Amino acid sequence: MSGQVTRTRILRVGLDLASAEGLCSITFGSIAGRASLSKGGVVAHFPHLGDLKRSILDAALDLWSRTCLGVDTGVGGGLPSLIRYLNVWIGWTRRAGLPGGCPIAQAIVELSFLPGPVREAAAAAESVWRQTLMMLIRDATDKRHLSQDTDVAQLAWDLLGIYLSHHVSSHSLRDPDADRKAQLSVKRIVASIEAI
Repeated sequence: MSGQVTRTRILRVGLDLASAEGLCSITFGSIAGRASLSKGGVVAHFPHLGDLKRSILDAALDLWSRTCLGVDTGVGGGLPSLIRYLNVWIGWTRRAGLPGGCPIAQAIVELSFLPGPVREAAAAAESVWRQTLMMLIRDATDKRHLSQDTDVAQLAWDLLGIYLSHHVSSHSLRDPDADRKAQLSVKRIVASIEAI
């Protein structure tokens, strides 16, 4: 088996484990057992556990990007693109085939009291989410689909809050109605600032 194939398999096993049990459950042994490798086989690709965890977060961000941003619906930007993105983002892990919650959202919570490079990687991923929201909101504002006095940073913060609340409700609390509630919250916020 080639080195790249093995590395890809390690990261997929890591993504699944982080989704189902959280990033803090990742050890060389937990990955090796699920990937049918020796610990040494995992260490050969990721010499430090922090390297492995950061790579899992990078893989999660890449999977999020392909799942949430890689679909061309032809809606033409503006508010329809923002709403389409939000509808896909909420519950994106199921669409991506992950067995549980969002590895990035889970890492943000898990690592809040653990400073270091892995926490910084989780924060960087959250920053990409925030910048994506701000870009989509600005486009909707530029196209006059949203009020011109929309506070872009605040709206991004509000929408990110809905996403994180959905993650907790859906995956930590197992609320079967979490998707509907999150979608309703998005509709209410957007309706309150749509251009008239």
